[in-house]
Order: sequence, then structure tokens, then C-alpha cells
Amino acid sequence: MPLLAVYTELKKVEEIVGVYRDLASISLPTSAQVRSVDDQFLAVTTQWSQRDLEKSEKTNFTVNYILNAQDYSVLIKTPSQEVKNEIWKKESPSGKYHAVVTSWKNKKGEEKQFIEIWNSQGKIKNYDVCSQEKHGKVNNKDDTFGCLQWSNNEEKLLYTSERKLPKTKSFFGTTNGNDDKKEEKDIVLGKEHYTVEDWGEQLVKKSCSVICILDIKSGTIEVLDTPADLSCGQACWGPEDNTVVFTGWNNDPFRLGLKYCTQRQSAVYTYDLKTQKITSISDKTQSSRSPNISPDQSKLVYFDQPIGGAHKQCSRLKMYDFKTQTNQVILDIVHRPKDEVCNGIYEDVLMSRCWSHDSKQIILSTSYRSRTVLYCINVETKTVRQLNGGIKDGSSSIVDIYKDIIIISCTSPNTPQHLMVGKLLSNPGEEIKWHYLNQPEIDNNISFHLSSHQPTTDRKHSKYGYLDYETILVLPKTTDDKKPPLILFPHGGPHTTFDTLYMMYVAGFCKCGFAVLMVNYRGSLGFGQDSVESILGNIGDQDVKDCKAAADEIISKGLVDGQKVFMFGGSHGGFLTTHLIGQYPDFFQAGCCRNPVTNLTVMTGVTDIPDWVYVESGFDYNHSCLLNPSYSEEMWKRSPIRYVDQVKAPLLLMIGKDDLRVPPSQAKEYYRALKTRNIKTRLIEYEDNCHPIVKVDSEADAFVNIMLWYKEHS
Repeated sequence: MPLLAVYTELKKVEEIVGVYRDLASISLPTSAQVRSVDDQFLAVTTQWSQRDLEKSEKTNFTVNYILNAQDYSVLIKTPSQEVKNEIWKKESPSGKYHAVVTSWKNKKGEEKQFIEIWNSQGKIKNYDVCSQEKHGKVNNKDDTFGCLQWSNNEEKLLYTSERKLPKTKSFFGTTNGNDDKKEEKDIVLGKEHYTVEDWGEQLVKKSCSVICILDIKSGTIEVLDTPADLSCGQACWGPEDNTVVFTGWNNDPFRLGLKYCTQRQSAVYTYDLKTQKITSISDKTQSSRSPNISPDQSKLVYFDQPIGGAHKQCSRLKMYDFKTQTNQVILDIVHRPKDEVCNGIYEDVLMSRCWSHDSKQIILSTSYRSRTVLYCINVETKTVRQLNGGIKDGSSSIVDIYKDIIIISCTSPNTPQHLMVGKLLSNPGEEIKWHYLNQPEIDNNISFHLSSHQPTTDRKHSKYGYLDYETILVLPKTTDDKKPPLILFPHGGPHTTFDTLYMMYVAGFCKCGFAVLMVNYRGSLGFGQDSVESILGNIGDQDVKDCKAAADEIISKGLVDGQKVFMFGGSHGGFLTTHLIGQYPDFFQAGCCRNPVTNLTVMTGVTDIPDWVYVESGFDYNHSCLLNPSYSEEMWKRSPIRYVDQVKAPLLLMIGKDDLRVPPSQAKEYYRALKTRNIKTRLIEYEDNCHPIVKVDSEADAFVNIMLWYKEHS
């Protein structure tokens, strides 16, 4: 390579690395909790995360605020304090204590877990929860099984962990004469290689979760006697701390992947601590989750939806009355939105604190078309109102609510997540006045536009008719009349959505000179249940055409360079990337995809979610399903690899080597198919990464490689 070309290439790399370094240094909030100090002051504890490229890890830290209780102005902001080895941190109801679950490895490399109790003077208790050998590893904040809850009298802690498994030993192991006889009796011979099922992608080694109660005074641990065929999580205290309410997922006949899958068979149960009686309080024909008890302890709310079908879909909000022991629907599934207020609920879980102080209203955030919005739902009148957020056309999510003081996270494609505080007002017609906890960092060199798209007559759905969809166009600021090249970016899922959030990769693409079109094709969340169901049996066709039509519309408006269009996507977005470069070979300059689905016919036996393949291909699924020729034929028709002979655009493929959702074999098969057809391609494998390639060093490396690939083929 000539010296000038080498210098140019190094300069290009340096510029891309510089862009990424700047973006990676941005700190983002991960949690916040507000409480009253007295009538004059409020205290807010916030947690943040920041990428450390030198250490190849994420740094977590806390910042504390003291606010004026009247106008919410920030009076004191403490310096950042790094947090290490912390799994959970939970403040007691009175604010006098904190419970902290920590994890660290001893000199032998063995992981130890402790529950620490702190007050204003320091650490007052420290319990080695593993030493009692009552249970396995304590669950972390996985939004599925994990929980940490103080009892109302602040004498006990409720948490979940893995069920204790018997110790195993080889048939041919030797016995030490000094071994404890009781311990030797508890050892099971010859089972050390038996398969222990887990819940799949990002829930590896989580097999059967149990509920535990730590008595803070005595230090004793009680493991509740829940059925072995249930995995328990999302636990909270019932009225007067006499019961525990939890979600239980069925383990049998075998576990399917649970991450991003809210339709698995589950129910909400109560466990009576005196009688040890377990009662299902939800409809067992539905998939129920995320119980949350009201401040007055008279009722609880939870989500439910049909078992099976699309992995994420519209949910109902239901309420259980402890006195009458009855359920009622507060907000039903919205099939086709009829107003501009509510399109339904699409969240996985409720925030741990989501109730108004009078126990009459629930505050939650959910996708509403292409934004995350705040709903205030009155459980008595069953009415919904949309609360005003912090950014016009941006997204706002609830972080915490305490005595009607709300903390929200606000963001948009050109504004990283920042925190705001406001007061829930009794007058439904009055807007909340939001106040900044931290000042937003608005990037004025990036702009964004929301667009609605109507399918053409030939794309009308046979059952649901004309369902519209949306795109978010994110544009770099240009100093001349030159139009930026376009990256077409459909989301994964397919049942998820792109909301108007700040996304580091999208901001980075813009800073490198590219416009990005994020597509919420029909089948996305936030547009009603009909839209979710419209894509079932139509993947590889309806979603592909929606993406291409959206790109054509944006190009026709003259905002981007229609001669320089690139593809990018992961998972189902990778599925669409490989479909689009195959079905429209002359439209794209190049493509990049991460962990793509490429061949449905060979995926059912290797993924943790075989039901996804059947359902998205238009078939019903049960655990006894086996592939047959008719299934295979339909799956092949919907697979991107069907069009591999037509591909012209160079393709960069990236895989997480530990991916259980879309196994690496999918990308490798497609890579080999391109190689044998003399299409330029490259495969990058990231060790210790699963479905989302998010380890700090891998995420950074991937960004630079993507940008170099696009610039090489511009």
C-alpha cells in the first residue's frame, strides 16, 4: 500500500476512534431514589454508568442530591463515588438503613456473596449468605427473577436465589477418612455431568429460583417451600408482611429462553408465611408477571397476556383486591388505537415504586408509537392520561416515585439520558413542571425527525388492512449542500421498537457523517396488538417491504444521498439486513449485521427460543413440536439465505461467540455462502459476548470496524 494511502487510512481510524472515545465518556443514569429529609428538603440518590475504555469495563458510581422540597432546586450535589462489587442496594422504608448485596472472589477464586446492613454511622451487620448453605447464588438485577425488598417493620429482607443443588461426586472418587459423615451422606454419586437446564440467553446458570427471607436480627435465612417445578421471582411483601407475592414460571416440560419473552407460562402467587399455603391469584390460562402492592396494602397490580404467540406484545394491567380476593382488568389490550392517549402497555415490568401516595394511581412508562411516554392510570376510574414528558418529541421514562414526587429519565436521539424531578398533580388537566437534576448535553450537530408511513395497496394486510408505521431519521449537521449517505437501521425482535432515545452507535454514525433511518416496521410494539400480530407468518416480506419503502420515501424528500445507502441491524435486524441486500441487490453499497438470523430451517434445534421460529413463520407452537417437510418449506421461503445468489453488496458479519438466542452457526453459514459466491465479506467473532455485543472492548471494536467498512465501500 502506498505511503499516502497508509497515512490516509490511519487518519481515518484515528478520527473514528476519537468520535467513539468522546461518546463512550458520557455518563448515563441507571437508577434514582427520592425520599423526604424533612418538610424543607428532599434527598435523591442516583446511580450512573460510564464506559472505561482503558480498563475495558463499565464504571458505576453514585451521586447524591439535596433538593429544596418546595421548588426542587438543587441545593447540594455530592462528588461522584465509585461503586464496586455491588449487586443490589435497597433503602429501608424509613430511610434509616440500606441493605447492600455484594459479591467478591477470595484468594482461591471462589465467589462469595454478602448482605450488608448500613446506617448513617456505617456498616452494622454483614452476613455471609453462602456460608449457611441454604441456597445457591443470589440473583442480580435481571428484571426477571431478582428482587430485594425490606419488610415494612424493617426486620427482614426478601430476596431470591438459585435453589440449592446437592453436591455431586464421581463414582470413582476417593473418600477422605476425616470427611464429615453428614456431609458425605449428602453427596450424590455420579451426577456431576447431568444437564441442569437454565433459562437461556443472558440467564445462563439460572435454573430454578427460590424465595429467601433474611432475619436481620438473628441472621437466619428461611427458604420458602415453593414447588420444584416453579422458578420464582419478582417477589414482594403482602399485607402486614404475612404473605409474600411472587411470579412463578413453569419449568416443565423444559425451559425455553425467558429474556425478552413475556409470553412464557407464568402466574402470580401468594405464599402464606404462617400456613405455607401457596395460592395462584391470577388466571393460570394467561401469562402473568410483575406484581406490585399498593402503599395502603389493600391491593396489587400486575401485567398479564396470552400464553405463547409473539414474544413481546400488548399486556393487560390487572388489579387484585386482597379483601375481596377478586381480580379486575384496569387497562385491557389495545388492538387498534382509537385515540391519541393510549396505545396499550408494552413494558416487561413495573417499577418497584410506581404508585401514587393515595394508592389510586399507577405511573408507568411504555412505548407509544416511536416514543417512550408516561401513563398515569387511575385504578378506581380505569382512566388513562398521558403525562407530559421532559423533551418535545423525545422519550421520558419513570425512574422512581415517592409521595407523588416523580423522578424521570429524559432523552432524545441528540440528547443523552438525564434526570428530571416533578410533582404529580391532582388536576388531570394541569401539566407537570419538570426540574433538572442534571443538565442535559444537547448535541446541536445532530437533528431528528419522526415520519409516519402508509403501506401501498399491494402491501395491505389481508386481515388488518392498512396499518401505518413510523421511522426516526437522525441527521448530521452539514456545512455544505452535500447530502449525507444513509444507513438503513431496522430494529431486532421483531416485536420491539425504536423509541426516540439517545443511542451511542446512532450518534456515532452521525458524527462520522452518516444519516440513520431507524424503522419501526409493522410488527413493532407501541402501535397496538393488531400491528404486533400482522407480521406473524409474514417475516421476510412485510417487514422487508416496509423498510425499503421507508428508505425510498426519505430519499425522495431529498434529505439524504440515495446513491449511498447502507444496511445495519442485529438479530431480526440482521435478518432484515441479509434479506434486503438479497432482495434489492442494486440498492445498497454495503451492509453490516450482528448475530443475524439467516436460515430458519436449521435454527429450531440450536436456539433457546425454537418457538420463535415457528410462530414468526406463521405456525402454532407447543413443546412437542418437531420440524417436518411442510414446516421446513415455509421456513425456507422466509429465510434470507434463499436470496444469497442475488447479493452484490459487501457484508460485514459480527457474532457473539456465546450467543444462545441466534447461534453463531447462522452467520457462519451465510458467510461461507457469500465466500463461495465471491462476494466480499468479513466475519468478526467476539469472545465472551452473547446476543447483544456489549462488552466494553468488543462494543468499541465493533463500532470502528463498522465505520471503516462503510467508508471503504462509500
